[in-house]
Amino acid sequence: MLSKHTHHPESPDQRGHARQLTLSLRNAIVLGIGLGILIPAILLGTMLASDSYQREFDVRVRSPLKQYAGMLEQTMPVPLWQVDATSAQSFVNSVMLNPDVVRIVVEDAALGRFVHAEQANVQKQGLLSETRDIRKDGAVIGRVTIEMSSHLMEQEFLKKFLKGGLAILVQLLISFFLLWLLFQRRMMRPLQQLQRDVDRLGQGQLADAVSVARADELGSLALGVDSMRLRLGELMHEQASHNATLEQRVEDRTRQLHASNQELRTALEDLNTAHAEIQRSDRLAALGSLVAGVAHELNTPIGNSVTVASTIHDLSREFNKEMEQGVTRAALQNYVDNNLAASDILLRNLHSAAELIGSFKRVAVDRTSAQRRVFLLDEVIREILLTIGAGIKRNVYEIRMDIPPEIRMDAYPGLLGQIISNLINNAILHGFEGRENGLIDVSARLLDTEPASVELSVRDNGIGIAGANLGRIFDPFFTTKLGQGGSGLGLNIVYNLVSDVLGGSIHVESQPEIGSSFIMQLPLCAPGHEDMGRRLL
Repeated sequence: MLSKHTHHPESPDQRGHARQLTLSLRNAIVLGIGLGILIPAILLGTMLASDSYQREFDVRVRSPLKQYAGMLEQTMPVPLWQVDATSAQSFVNSVMLNPDVVRIVVEDAALGRFVHAEQANVQKQGLLSETRDIRKDGAVIGRVTIEMSSHLMEQEFLKKFLKGGLAILVQLLISFFLLWLLFQRRMMRPLQQLQRDVDRLGQGQLADAVSVARADELGSLALGVDSMRLRLGELMHEQASHNATLEQRVEDRTRQLHASNQELRTALEDLNTAHAEIQRSDRLAALGSLVAGVAHELNTPIGNSVTVASTIHDLSREFNKEMEQGVTRAALQNYVDNNLAASDILLRNLHSAAELIGSFKRVAVDRTSAQRRVFLLDEVIREILLTIGAGIKRNVYEIRMDIPPEIRMDAYPGLLGQIISNLINNAILHGFEGRENGLIDVSARLLDTEPASVELSVRDNGIGIAGANLGRIFDPFFTTKLGQGGSGLGLNIVYNLVSDVLGGSIHVESQPEIGSSFIMQLPLCAPGHEDMGRRLL
């Protein structure tokens, strides 16, 4: 029992195309048979007709012409020598009885024309002539000229040729009709039936067998098509069985994919939460390190101020005792000098501490609030480096700055400070590993671009970055110091801040044992304040 199968019916254009192919095949075969019979017949008939014409021409014209000329050559010497025109005319007239002879002229060498005979109303087409000398005892006494026409012979040959050609044409027509009838019954009808069966199979009607049953090549082809019909029915039955369970399998697979997508979304949310938590921890750690460094840096000027203040207090107490006993001019002058020197030291240390506190305050406010403002790049970088310098060993690592004073930006100085801090900390942690000292250069230059931008670079002379890691250093959680103080998020944070917040780009250049360069291209106006950026220019 064959299963039902959805099919696409053959369009009228396709059926017309198949019918056109059948007609073209029939026409090609009929034309081939006709030309195969006609061309050999024409060629062979032309050759036979030409050969027959040559034989008829030789028998009717050329050979008699030579015979008559030879006979007249033998019979004319005596009448011509005896000047017997009657006898000569008699011989000429006997030859003129042949209707193909057109004219005979016998001429005397001394007297001129001797005997003349010519048929009237004869077509003078295809004339052949023969001239012979008439001799008497070896001397030329005259000559005879005979002319014959092939017109009658050609007319008779044409009639026979037409009769033969008509007979051959009838024979060819009968042969062609018999061959066409045989071809139509033995080939075209079975082919048409086979084509109808194939069209039926193409429409999915597989119940009936292919009806061409013959013990020849067409029968073998029909058996092959019928085998294909049976196999196609089996495949359609198998496909129907598969389709019966396909919907259920698709539904099960959809549920599985939905569950997998839910798990992936949950995992992605957990990963984003962990990422944000690690970033927050890194920021807090960096801020704690910054506070510790500033506190250490403030310890010196404030300690010196306390010492100087204590010294002034001691001097004032001693001077107060001396005042009870009477103060000399020299003692008063000594007290004033010491007080002035101590005050000068105290002011310098307090000013240094105030400067450190002011820089730290600005950096801390910018870091925590991501405050956007217009600033001079060299001033912000200088404050950032001053704050960072409090937490590093100045006798080990040197930080140099080369930034033109006229570069003005409208952006987030706090985020810019975090970027510079991360890059410097990355150089100290990774670039100077195993080295006793290092040099870090922070430089900037204006670029002639639209919109206007600045190139900010942080370069170190450290050990460089391995070539295998250059393409991964900005990936989150990628670090060569996992478990040794590196979280793998420092450079990823730098990349995100540069590209997403400041609207710029960053790339790295590095050579082993020479150093690394992080080169940023930042717009003078961060995204969102284009009008302010135009005012900066």
